[in-house]
Amino acid sequence: MPGRARYLVTATGALAIAVSTLAPATLSRIVWILGAAACAAPMLARLVRRRRSIAPAWRLVGAGLAARLLSDVVWTVEALAHRGDVPFPSWNDLGYLTSYALLVAGLIGAAGGRARSALLDASIVAAGVAVIDWIALLHPYLHHTSMGPLALSLALVYPVCDLMLFAAAIRALFTGAVRNRANVLMLGSVGLLLAANTIYFAHAAHGSTRSVAVLDNALWICSYVAIGLAGLHPRLFGERGGAGEGHDVVSARRILLFGAATLLGPAAILVRMAGFEGPVAPGEWHHLIVPAILTAVLSVLLVTRLGGLARLAQRRLAELDEHGRRLSAALVERETLEHQLRHGALHDPVTGLANRALLTQRMEWALRRPDAGARSRHALLLLDVDRFTDVNDAHGIGFGDEALIALAYRLRTLAAPGDTLARLGGDEFALFVEFAPSAVGDASGREANACAEAAEDLAELLRAEVKAPLRVGGRVVHLSASIGLVHIDGHDPREAVADAELALRSAKRGGRDRVVRYRTQLRSARETFTRISGGLRHAIERGELAVHYQPVVELPGARIVAVEALLRWNPPSGPVPPNDFIPVAEETGVIVPIGAWVLEQACRDFRDWHRRFGASLTVNVSVRQLAEPGFADDVLAILARTGLPASALVLEITESVFAGDADALPVALRRLRAEGIRIAIDDFGTGYSSLSYLNELPVDILKIDRSFVPAEAAGDHAFTRAVLQLGTSRSLPAIAEGIETAEQAELLHALGCRLAQGYHFARPGPAEQLEAAFARLNPAPAG
Repeated sequence: MPGRARYLVTATGALAIAVSTLAPATLSRIVWILGAAACAAPMLARLVRRRRSIAPAWRLVGAGLAARLLSDVVWTVEALAHRGDVPFPSWNDLGYLTSYALLVAGLIGAAGGRARSALLDASIVAAGVAVIDWIALLHPYLHHTSMGPLALSLALVYPVCDLMLFAAAIRALFTGAVRNRANVLMLGSVGLLLAANTIYFAHAAHGSTRSVAVLDNALWICSYVAIGLAGLHPRLFGERGGAGEGHDVVSARRILLFGAATLLGPAAILVRMAGFEGPVAPGEWHHLIVPAILTAVLSVLLVTRLGGLARLAQRRLAELDEHGRRLSAALVERETLEHQLRHGALHDPVTGLANRALLTQRMEWALRRPDAGARSRHALLLLDVDRFTDVNDAHGIGFGDEALIALAYRLRTLAAPGDTLARLGGDEFALFVEFAPSAVGDASGREANACAEAAEDLAELLRAEVKAPLRVGGRVVHLSASIGLVHIDGHDPREAVADAELALRSAKRGGRDRVVRYRTQLRSARETFTRISGGLRHAIERGELAVHYQPVVELPGARIVAVEALLRWNPPSGPVPPNDFIPVAEETGVIVPIGAWVLEQACRDFRDWHRRFGASLTVNVSVRQLAEPGFADDVLAILARTGLPASALVLEITESVFAGDADALPVALRRLRAEGIRIAIDDFGTGYSSLSYLNELPVDILKIDRSFVPAEAAGDHAFTRAVLQLGTSRSLPAIAEGIETAEQAELLHALGCRLAQGYHFARPGPAEQLEAAFARLNPAPAG
């Protein structure tokens, strides 16, 4: 609140009280009304300026106080006009009654309709005050025989309006609607107004004229001072403050107020009977009936209030009992749920075995025991069912879950009571074998070897148990398992699991259905794998890849008829051999974008050589590339972009494609052949038995692996001759790889081989080296 304005309003009110008390009548009335207007000005200005920010109910309160001020102005003008004898009734009474209506309506709206108990409490207090109003105001007015009917009726209306205003203010107070300090000042203004009115009406009830005394004059000015201070408060009046007492809570202050209200009636009756206001005439005892009735009403209200509180207490007690029963049931349900959650958090929902979290806990507990000597005799076995997805694909996931349950039952029979058998997810299981600690402080080497042998024997038992026919429902399935075994020597379960996973992965790569024990070489191999895979992912964008070319020549003249594109990787750390990074690229899937890059780069480089020399370009394609849904479209798009004819391109595939989807791959190959692209089988004779596929798959060329190329004229060349004859019978040209000497070239030509490739003719090299080879071996361009 601005300090200067606050002091100015207070000083103005004090000055108005002093001057209106000491000055002559005319000057007193003028100073009084001017002081009242000056004190109320801040509130009136704020009411006009901020009216949209003020709650509607409190706007009515402000309007009621403003109407009161306007009525006081009219009253002053009438007093000056009639030399202090204001007629009654007069025009100012209309304004005062309007002010009452606005104030009562505003305070009722400020309290809201949600607090019925506050209304009852306000009625109790108002009933006690009503006794005083009857004795001090209403009854004396009724005996004013000099008043006419209109004047008497209006004189009786004013105390009743004050009583209603008092009840509305008390209700607003009880509901907490005045917690805002500005609202408190507004309510204080109403209280001062009621006090001044009561004193004024008491004097008028016992006198013959309606005159203003010093006390009620000062209280009215104080009421306007409170209005002005409310208008100057930083918080806008009409804003709801903090929560007050609960609607059904009877505080100590409220109980004291009830007690005072209860005593007001009897005290007033005793005062009247004692004759402090003059002896009671024998015929006037009947007027005490009204105070007695009001006292009875007050008692009924109190009993009603207390009964309501008692019923509320009973309801609350019943609610507490019900809440207690519900809480007890909820606690039982919570304990059950917690048990289920703990079990579910540590066990596999399908097989009921331990899960990864429980396995880790058991391993941590065993590895951190005080008897550290027992650590080296623990073992961890990771078991992965080979090709279990085929079971799900053939019989459905539900059948697969039943098979896992039956398999888990089998594996459980091989686990000792102290071992932990867990399902890690999918078709992967783990068995943590905890051997008993030795009685000696440290295990001997013989004992450690015995434990290691026991773990390996257990692993073979598990593998054999998985291989045994498994009956699930009405079907019998045949499974196999790859197992990784690690003997634990350390404190970290995560390292043990990682080592076992390396051994398991090695078993998978080794052909499945086997047990592999962890060796340190596996970790170094895995680190190399991780390093290579990480580098390959960014090799294209870093410009580390290159395409080298090696000619395929026609025997015996060694003219270049085709060129094979070979991928090379040259990271900053130095060149990496293709045999090291190609398998990593295929396993991680990076071969797909790299293969597309190689194909496009080779086609772009070779376009001019094909135009000049008529040679063909051969590019290796992996199984992962062939499995891509849009592989054929990608190849044709690359040919369109680079301008190389489809007839100039040969795609080399390995025999491993025959182990894949024998239906989907030929579709892509046949489509490419239909566009003029030729297909060659690389390393023929080293992989799957592909002879039966030659009639089914779209193949144009056979490339004989270097292991079947004769090193010298002496020896058995039956297989080489058979492959060449097979190609001739199927009209499939054969290319012999790995020719390193002139003797090998002459021998192959004598056996009927017309195409060859190897270091004897040219080593793989960049485009400049191939250009030199063309100049050396094909001096006259074709066409």
